[in-house]
Amino acid sequence: MRLEALITGLVVAMIPVIGEAADWRYGVSVHDFNVPDVDSHTYGLNASLSVDERTQSDLHLFGSVDLFVDNDKDHLDPDHIPIWWQLNAGADGDVWRDDRLRLGWMTDFNTRMNTVSSVERQMTALAAMAAGYEGDIFQYSLEAGPGWFFLEIDDDAPRERGYDREGLRNSTLAYALTNKAAIKLGDDWTLSGLARRWWDGHQTLESQYRAELRGNIDHWLGRDPAKRTQLVLGADVYHYNLTPYNESNLPSVVGWDNDVLVRLSLETRW
Repeated sequence: MRLEALITGLVVAMIPVIGEAADWRYGVSVHDFNVPDVDSHTYGLNASLSVDERTQSDLHLFGSVDLFVDNDKDHLDPDHIPIWWQLNAGADGDVWRDDRLRLGWMTDFNTRMNTVSSVERQMTALAAMAAGYEGDIFQYSLEAGPGWFFLEIDDDAPRERGYDREGLRNSTLAYALTNKAAIKLGDDWTLSGLARRWWDGHQTLESQYRAELRGNIDHWLGRDPAKRTQLVLGADVYHYNLTPYNESNLPSVVGWDNDVLVRLSLETRW
């Protein structure tokens, strides 16, 4: 059994642990998957399902899965199937906490599969210590710890540059530093951000940035406020280090090293 299949199976096996009090949410989105280096925009639709729960022992569990359908026109990947997905699962808890400050821990697993930017498979698993401030208006946390980093480049675009299937995977023990922040904008809106960088000890493997504006809009729609229907505008930016895949006698394995996913979503409770 492949390692990624085993990890995904473990994530799925955690679902029965989620209790009846969990906050299940689903959403629909329109998106633009942008590869700025080659001025590529791929538009599409996606659906999401997420869960969030804090157990009686104060363990915080969370997870989400997103399925994307692209309208792929510019063929960055000459044999791209325009359906892809991503998954996130994790947990966190406190070691010490007072009114606003906390020290704790977190675990996190993420995967992206089959993006139009030639990411065939990406998986990261992280275990980190965390320190944070949680005020009424502003929250901030810093997380640092070791993990596992895996990134495989799809072989279709590299084949046109002289590469074969060998050497398109990088799997390594690594460590990551993550900054998270959020600020409340009135009673209904929140602006949040994330910056995470992965290293393998001597070089940067990847940098990830996320920004999200989220607001409650039940009062706009005349719905029950308990539904917590939310409008979400978000962007995810990935910058990849392609050095582990490049060969000295060939051009870069692909002609870009970043991608940007912009989404406008409508989410509500299950």
